[in-house]
Amino acid sequence: VTEAIKFVNNSPVKEVAQGFTGNLKTIGNGKLHLELKIPMNELENSKYIGVYDIVNGTIAADTTLGLPELSRINGKLNFTESGLQATNINTWTYGGATQVSLNTSKDKTIRVTAHGRVTDSAIKQALGLGSLTDYMAGTADWTGTITIRRPYVDISIRSNLAGMALNLPAPFNKQATEPSLLRIDKKQLSATTDTLTIGFANLLNAKMLLIKRDDVISIDRGEIGIHTSAELPTQKGLSIRGALDYLDADAWREVISTSTNNKTRGSAPSLSINKAEFNIKSLAIFERSLNGVSVSIKPNTDGWRSTINSKEINGNIQWLNTNNGKLIARLKNFTVPSPTVNNATDSNTSTAATKDFVKMTPRYPALDIIAYNFEFGQKKLGKLELIAVPNNEDWSIQKLKISNEDSTLTADGEWHNWIRSPNTHLNFNWDIAHVDKTLRRFGQPDTVKGGAANLSGQLSWAGSPHQFETDSLNGSFKLKATKGQIVKVQPGVGRLLGLLSLQSLPRRLTLDFRDLFSSGFAYDEISATATVNNGIMRSDDFYMDGPAAEVKIKGETNLQKETQTLNIKVIPHVSDSLSLAAFAGGPIVGVAAFLAQKILKDPLNKISSTEYQIVGTWDNPQEVTTEKPMTEKDSLSSPSN
Repeated sequence: VTEAIKFVNNSPVKEVAQGFTGNLKTIGNGKLHLELKIPMNELENSKYIGVYDIVNGTIAADTTLGLPELSRINGKLNFTESGLQATNINTWTYGGATQVSLNTSKDKTIRVTAHGRVTDSAIKQALGLGSLTDYMAGTADWTGTITIRRPYVDISIRSNLAGMALNLPAPFNKQATEPSLLRIDKKQLSATTDTLTIGFANLLNAKMLLIKRDDVISIDRGEIGIHTSAELPTQKGLSIRGALDYLDADAWREVISTSTNNKTRGSAPSLSINKAEFNIKSLAIFERSLNGVSVSIKPNTDGWRSTINSKEINGNIQWLNTNNGKLIARLKNFTVPSPTVNNATDSNTSTAATKDFVKMTPRYPALDIIAYNFEFGQKKLGKLELIAVPNNEDWSIQKLKISNEDSTLTADGEWHNWIRSPNTHLNFNWDIAHVDKTLRRFGQPDTVKGGAANLSGQLSWAGSPHQFETDSLNGSFKLKATKGQIVKVQPGVGRLLGLLSLQSLPRRLTLDFRDLFSSGFAYDEISATATVNNGIMRSDDFYMDGPAAEVKIKGETNLQKETQTLNIKVIPHVSDSLSLAAFAGGPIVGVAAFLAQKILKDPLNKISSTEYQIVGTWDNPQEVTTEKPMTEKDSLSSPSN
C-alpha cells in the first residue's frame, strides 16, 4: 500500500486526488491493475484506468485532514484520469466496523461518505476529553461526509447516539435507548483556520474558529449556547450563554473537578472560557436552591468572579481555587435558600446513573460573606457578617455577626466532624436594645412592650449549624433584662413567654387588685441563669421584679415537647398599693399607712404572697395549687443589689 501511495503522489493521479493522498501514511498489501492509452502525438490526451485492491491495509490518523486511523481496510479503489471512485470499502475506525465510499464529481470535488459504529472508549481516545468520557457508556451508529475541494477539506458527522448513555448531570443526561441527534461540522477556511459547528439535540449549539499552529489546534474565539443559539463572536476567547429550567451546580462542580484532576492529552482543541452568562429558573448549589437566577461569570488566574441576581441573592461573588475553595461574597440581599429537593420524576433531575458517577458529598469552602439585608426563615434579620474556615473535617466559625437597629448578635464556634458525624458548638452574646421590636422580627409580635436585654452563653447540638434540633440541644446561658412589660396574651399565642404575663395571678389573690395585672406584667428587672441538657431547659434562679410584684421561678421546660413544670412564688407589692390608695383619705392617713407597712416589714405582702405550679403544654398551661407552700429553703432569694 505504501508503494502504491508513492506511485499516486508521483503521478498525474495526485492531481485527480486533489492532494487527498499527499500526507497519507499507509501499511499493508495491495494489487494494482492499470491500463494506459497514450497517443504518441497527443500526450495530453492520455487515458488510464486503474484498480487498486487493498488487503488488510492501514492508514494512519491524519490531523491535517481531521481523519481518524483506518485499519483492516479491504476493498477496491478505482481511478481514471478524471476521478476516483470506491464503493463500500470495509475498514475499522472509532472502535467499530465502518464502510467507506468515495466519488469524484465533474468539478473535481471528491466526496467521501462513511457509516459505522462508535464505542465510548474510541471517543475517549479520539477526543482526548479525559475522565469526562467516563460518563459515556455504550455504542452508537454514525454517518460522516468528507468533501475535498483543493486546498480545502470539510467534514460533517451525524449520530442519533441511540445505544449510548450519557451519565452526566441534567440537562446533559441521556439514557441509552433515548435518541438525541449529534451534529458536528468542520469547514476549512485556510491552511491554518477552520470553523467548527456543534449541535446536540435541541440543547446545545456551538460555533468556534479554530487556529492551527505547529500541529496544535486551539480555539481563537467562539460561543456555546445552551437552549439558545450560538454566534461566532468578534472578540477572542470562548463564551457560554445558557437558559435553563434547572441546573445542579454541585453535581457539575464534582464532574469538572474530577475531569480537571484526571486530565489527559488528546487531539481535542484546548478550552479557555473567558465569560459565561446564564439565566436559570432553579439553581442547586451547596445543597440549597436559588430561583430566578441571572448570573455572569468571568474566570481569572485564581478562580472566577461573578455578578448574581436572583430571588434569594443579589450582589458580587468571588471564588478562589485554594484547598476546597474560598467563597467571598458582598451581597445587597441574601435570603437563605431552601434545601435542594431531588424529585426522581422530574425530567430535569439527574438520572440514577448520574448519581453513581457523581458523589454528592458536599465540600464546604472557606467563607467570607457580608450581606447587608439578611433574611432567614422569612425573618428580616439585618446585616450578616460571616467568616469561616475549614480544617480537615472541622469547620471553624471565626466570626458570625447579625446586627440591626434593634439588636446585635455575635458568635463564634466550631462545626466538628461535618463529614461523618457532625456536631456544632457556638459561643454567643446577644445585646438587645429593643426587646419588643426584636421579638417582632422573630415572629412573636405583641408579647413584650419596650425593654432591653442581654443574653449570652454557649450552646451545642448534634448536626450541622443549619440542622438545629432542640432534642439534642445542650449548653448554658445568662439573661439580664430591664424596663419592659410582658403583655397579657391569650393561651396558645404567646406560648412559653405568655406564661410570664401572670395573667391568671389575680385568681390566686385574696384581695381584689386585679387591675395591677390587667395589661400584663411590667418589670424593672429580670435575671436568670439556665442550663440545657438534651433539650430540657432548667433554671433555679429566675427572678423578676416590677411595680406590681416580685416573682421567683424554678423548674424546667421541655423544648422539644413544649411542656413545663414550673414552681412559682409571687409576692405582690400590695402594701404599696394600699398606701397609695389611702392617700384618697388624706395625706396624713396615706403617709401613716405607708410607714406602718414598712415598719412592720410588709406584713400584707407576706400574707398575700402566692405559691403555685404551672404544668402542661405551652399552648394549654395548667395551674396546680401548691398544698404545701415553698419553704424559705425552697424559695429563691432575690439577687443582691
